[in-house]
Amino acid sequence: MKVITPLHVSGLWIPIYSDDPLKTGSIGAGINLSIYAVATGRRGSCRALLNNREVFTQQSKVICSEAGVDAESNIYTPLDLGLGFGVSAATLISHSVYSFAVAGRPILKALQVAHKLEVMGRTGLGDVIAEYTGGLAIRVSPGAPGFGYAYRVIPRGDVRLLAVSIGVAEETPSMLSRMSTSLCEYGEVLLRKVVESEDLMVYFESSRLFTSRLFDYSIVERVVSGLNGIISYYLKKSALIMWVEREYIGEVIGELERKRLKPIPTTISQVGVLIAHTPNPPT
Repeated sequence: MKVITPLHVSGLWIPIYSDDPLKTGSIGAGINLSIYAVATGRRGSCRALLNNREVFTQQSKVICSEAGVDAESNIYTPLDLGLGFGVSAATLISHSVYSFAVAGRPILKALQVAHKLEVMGRTGLGDVIAEYTGGLAIRVSPGAPGFGYAYRVIPRGDVRLLAVSIGVAEETPSMLSRMSTSLCEYGEVLLRKVVESEDLMVYFESSRLFTSRLFDYSIVERVVSGLNGIISYYLKKSALIMWVEREYIGEVIGELERKRLKPIPTTISQVGVLIAHTPNPPT
């Protein structure tokens, strides 16, 4: 069995808090990338390994306790924690869904546990429900799957993206602490435009307007300077998402590599979290 979870980069997020972590979250919008966290595992010790490194030790124990089984998940993804690509949510989803599936427990409950741990650990608010949804995920009600509501838009055409980490990391609590009331109100205005249009260009433009009030775009301007075929882009933390004309993809990758960056060609994932069953049951 494999658990496959798309990585997710929000462009708009407005935090909404509640006394109940399952009802806490954010409204907003983000792109699920065809870059995936892929998890396998086995019964045994309770732990989550991300690229062969143990992570989220306490959260893993909570997951195993909730699932009623000790399971080890081995998760592989080309991007690391803390960069803005939703890897913490993908890791918790992977371990929780794998553990609950092994135990024969409901997957919805697994997703709710992952969301609750994200909220309580202050590592994210909307990534779990977004990664569960897939596509251009528009979150219109905050909370975990089953409590909040998000829907998927699949943009038309051949959308070619590059995902690049520009090496400027920031912890999620620090980022959220810098969000003013006026910024949240501005985010709601931009989100309404995205909801009304369901248009990818409107999403990118709105995301850049919103995130430029939070992050230093002078670094981004140096990265994109002189590049041909750039349709649009936006930044979250260290995660730079670039929409590029198809015929310029190779050229742009070469230029970014000359700038000592590591672009990953990708597109918008049409699916959210998947469980791929193998012929043999988990051991």
